[in-house]
Amino acid sequence: MVVGQTVLVANPCDRTITQQNADGTWTFIIPRGLNGGSVIGGSKEPNDWNPDPVMSTRNEILRRAAKMYPPIIRNGRPPTEGGFEILADVVGRRPTRRGGVRIEREDCEDKVIIHAYGIGGRGYETSWGVAEEVLQLVKDALL
Repeated sequence: MVVGQTVLVANPCDRTITQQNADGTWTFIIPRGLNGGSVIGGSKEPNDWNPDPVMSTRNEILRRAAKMYPPIIRNGRPPTEGGFEILADVVGRRPTRRGGVRIEREDCEDKVIIHAYGIGGRGYETSWGVAEEVLQLVKDALL
């Protein structure tokens, strides 16, 4: 299990942006529909069960996002922190799997099981691709 932290901000972004940083961490900005701001992330802390947001982690997440995509900073508006209007800190447990994601078909005696799990914190970004793979496995099983 991995704990991930993200920050929900009112700042809009017109696209999803993901970047792997030189130190192996990831930075992402995901716009929310209906002018719902953006989700900025993230952190990845294996074997950490702390359910509370860590402010130093929040600050690092926001610093990386501002560096990656400067237009997300609000100019001329009073931000709550570093150009961001923070709405919420989000901490969640991300189900991961040693060996990576498992997407495969398992044939049992009288049924077929389609496995699709272990994606960790990348579920939102990869959901359509995973769904397409699962759909193809189901179609193959029905033939």
